[in-house]
This record gives sequence, structure tokens and C-alpha cells, in this order.
Amino acid sequence: MDRGWWWKFGLIVAVTLGTFWFLIPTYYTLVVMDRDQRNNLALLEEKLPAWAPPAKYRLNLGLDLQGGIHMVMRVDTKTALQKRTERRGQQIATYVADKKLGEVTADTDPEKLQLTLTAKDPATMDAIEKDVLATFGDFKRVNRNGATLVLSPDDTQVNRFREEAVDQAMLVIRRRIDKWGVAEVDVRKLGTDSIQISLPGRSNPEQAKELVGTTAQLEFRMVDDTNPQFFAQMLQTTPPPAGSDITVTDEGGFAQLQSPSREALLEYTQDKVPENRQVVTECIANPLKKNECSSYRTYLLDKNVPLTGESLAGADASVNQMNEPEVNIAFDPAGAREFEKLTEAGVGRRMAIVLDDNVHTAPNINEKIGGGRARITMGRMGARTRDEWLGEAQTLALVLKAGALPAPVTVGEIRQVGASLGDELIKKGGMAVVLGLGLVVLFMALYYRKAGLIADVALILNGLLILAGLAFFNATLTLPGIAGFVLTLGIAVDANVLINERIREELAHGKTAKAAVDQGYDRAFWTIFDAHVTALIAGFILFFTGTGPVRGFATTMIIGLLASLFTSIMVTRVLMTYFVHGRNAQSVSV
Repeated sequence: MDRGWWWKFGLIVAVTLGTFWFLIPTYYTLVVMDRDQRNNLALLEEKLPAWAPPAKYRLNLGLDLQGGIHMVMRVDTKTALQKRTERRGQQIATYVADKKLGEVTADTDPEKLQLTLTAKDPATMDAIEKDVLATFGDFKRVNRNGATLVLSPDDTQVNRFREEAVDQAMLVIRRRIDKWGVAEVDVRKLGTDSIQISLPGRSNPEQAKELVGTTAQLEFRMVDDTNPQFFAQMLQTTPPPAGSDITVTDEGGFAQLQSPSREALLEYTQDKVPENRQVVTECIANPLKKNECSSYRTYLLDKNVPLTGESLAGADASVNQMNEPEVNIAFDPAGAREFEKLTEAGVGRRMAIVLDDNVHTAPNINEKIGGGRARITMGRMGARTRDEWLGEAQTLALVLKAGALPAPVTVGEIRQVGASLGDELIKKGGMAVVLGLGLVVLFMALYYRKAGLIADVALILNGLLILAGLAFFNATLTLPGIAGFVLTLGIAVDANVLINERIREELAHGKTAKAAVDQGYDRAFWTIFDAHVTALIAGFILFFTGTGPVRGFATTMIIGLLASLFTSIMVTRVLMTYFVHGRNAQSVSV
């Protein structure tokens, strides 16, 4: 056998061993652990061998397969818009007074979403109208009658606000559920004003309702940086327990503890900080997986909370004159006074923005900030792309508004999917896969003889590769996913059928066994490749445009097609080459 065959054989062996290795957490989850423990990642981590992959790399089961809680939350954007209009009226009245343009009163019509400004001196209304419309571009003029000016929110801004209100609610709900420790949570937008939530493995609907329905708590707190090496000294004085993966980092210019486990950090630092201080963690986003933390870092904050999101009137992401992203925030009059005092006393220090006990950013205070308006710069771009840089600013604005302008959220639907139904679906789905795979394997072995057995080996490896791929990407397996699994196995078999028929044709034309195998694979390659590429295009379209079950089907299909290309083109050819070229065979059993 030539050198090319050996490296291909080595690659196949490595991929096969890696596939079995990557499926170990899935095996322990579905076979070793009890049903009620399947969603306990900490327990799974303890049970796994030291040489196994981390517990997070396991195949998740969707709500339809393991039972759980299904919820639909309604976001009351109408009430949120009414409150926003009222707040804008207060801001405009304060703005007019601060600019010494005159004196106005602001009255709101909640049903029409209209704001009526009445000037004490009619002669000042022309200047007030011009300045207000230029400054508050999110409102438009409805009509003007002497000293009275009627405004309403701009239609574009209203639509944008409704979309953002749902996005804000989704952000807060996901943060809260993540703390609950649900591994396969699915939070997605449903229609224009609803959020669908799936909590697999959970059985307490009232607890879930309480968890996602409470208002987010936004806080502005000072960072204690009197001793920048506080956490480094803690780590040196009291080493963390083995297996906690707690290390120290100074990427921010000061010492912070870092670990993949938030609980490990909080448990380690407990009772090791001054009485008037508190350790709060920051989520370090996973660049490959949306809404997932790759690790956590610690901040030492003052326990005192001088300012909360109740005083925040608005937050918007924008780009400054240097073409750099920033977040502009505005406080109500009472909040403006508190913020001015806070920044005056904290010049040179960092102020942490905390939502639900999670630090989102901790900018430096460079000077006293008055007027109730401030901007948060996003620092240097560094290794981030520009889209990531802008995305961080938009996310921060959402975080601030999620705490400051929470649209009322009500439970539209909540139901529990029974565990017995999940078990029944798993059995039926598993039976369908086993039966379908068994019939295909039997047909290939009987019809194509030894070549069919080689195709069967590749087919089984293809199925394992799909499961390992789903586990690697932390995907959730649902009933549509099982359908996609069976479909891709059929496509993989179709590729092997095409190759074997090509080999038969070459043999019928009088070619030798070696030539028939080589030309059969060469001539079938582009047909197989084109068929897989067109199917992949359809799969990606379904993935990016579909939701829920459609996306689950597309995920399984895409992974299966990539695995099929590997097994049908490389694996079977390496095995056929060994039996024909390696053994100098004069005939092919096909």
C-alpha cells in the first residue's frame, strides 16, 4: 500500500476513536445516570472518567423527548410605549427649563400615544418647537395650536421599540434561566410580541413562572480597586480546591479570578472578602456559541448600591465622531443628581454595571458627569471584528434598557410535557432508527455482498459521526432531528449504491478489479459531491430561515451530509482499496 493510503487510514482510525471518545458524556447521560439526574451537569462531571470530554459536550434531548415545561410569554409593548411617552414628556419639560427656552407642562394621552406640550408664555413656543423637534428626533409633530404643541412617537421608532422590547425581555429571561442551571433551554421570539420558552427536564411550572416573570434588577456599583492584587494574593494565600480550574488573570489591568464554573468561583471566595464587599462575576462570552459563557471572572464590588435601573430613562448604542461605538445613557432628574454625586466621588475609579448579579462592564470614571446624561465608550477594538465591537455596544444598551424600561411580561401559556410521553417518543424514534438502519444494512449486504458490507461499516460510522457532531455543537435532539438523522443515512446509502453500480459497469466493460474500483470511485465522485452540496445549500437555508423543529431538522441534516461525504468517499474507498489492491484481488464481490 502506498503512503497516501496509510495517512488516509490513520485519519479514519483517529476520527473513529475521537467519535467514540466524544460520545462518552452522551452515553453516561442516557444510560448510566437516572432520568431525573440527566440535566445535572455538575453530577455528570463527577461521574465521568478523568480522561473523558467535559460534561457540556453531550447530546441534549429536546422537550418532546424528555418532557419538561413549555411556556409562551406575552410582552406588553403597548404599556411600555405608554410609559416611554410619559417619561419623554418629563424629559422634554426638564430640557426646556435647563436650556432656558421657557416653561412648559407635558400631558400624555396613553391611548393615542400623544404628548401635549403647553407653554406658559405663547411667545416662546416657536423656539421650543424648533429646539425640541431637533433634539428629540424620535418624536414627530402632530399639530400646533398657539401655545400648545402635540407630539407622537415616530412610526419607525415605535416599530424599533417594539422589537427591542421583546429582545430585552429575551435577554433577561435567558440570564435568569441560565442561573437555574437548565442545560438545554430554548428561548426564541414567537411572532412579534411573544417569547417561547422550553425548559426540558423541569417539572415545576409555578417556579418557572416566578423565575422568568420577575423584573430584572439593574445596579450601578463601585469597584473596590484599592488593592489591584487582591484576588492574586487570595489565590496565593489559599490555593483553590483541585479540579476547580480557578486561575488568576490580569487582562483588565488588575488581578481577577477566572474559571469555567461560576459556582466554583463564588464558593471559593465565600468568607474571604471584607464584610462591606461582595464578589460578583462577569460572563466571558463564547465566540463560537451564542448566549453561552466560556468562563467567568470576578469583581470585588462595594455592597452599597447607590443607583439602580429605576432611575435610568434610556440607553442607546451609537457611533461617535471617531467612528467608534459607544452607549449613551440618560437618567431621570433624581437619578441625574445621584449619578453626578457618584461620579464626582469616584473619579479615577471603575463603576460596574450589574444586571441580575452579573457584571456586564466596568468603565472608568474620568470626570464628574452632570446633566443626567453620560456615554460609555467600548474601549479599543483589539482582536475583535468591527461587527463584534458594535454588537457589544448594542448588547450593553439592551442590558441597560432591560433593567430600566422593562415591558410588562405576562404568561400566555404554560404547560408541562409529561415524562412518560417523552420516554414513549424516545422508544418509538429509536425503534424507527434501528429498524430503518437494520433493513438498509441487510439490503446492502445481500445485494452488493462484500462491497455492501463495507458500505454498512461506513453507514454505522456515519451515524456515530452525526451523534458526535450534535454533541460537539451542543445541539438538542428532537423528533424532527431524528427524522433528519434517518434522512441523511438514506443519502449516505444512496452514495454507496452509486459507487457500487459504477464499479459493476466498469467490470461489465471488461476492466480489471483494480481498474474497476479506481474508475468507479473517480467517476462517481463529482455526482456524489454535487448532490451533497445542493442538499447542504437547502439545509443551510432551512437552518437560517427556519425556527424550532425546522432548525433542529436542518442541524442534523447538515452534520449528516458532511459525515456522509467523509464516509462514502474516503472510508469506503480506503477499505475497498485494501481488499482489492492490498490483497491483489482478481475479482470484486459487488
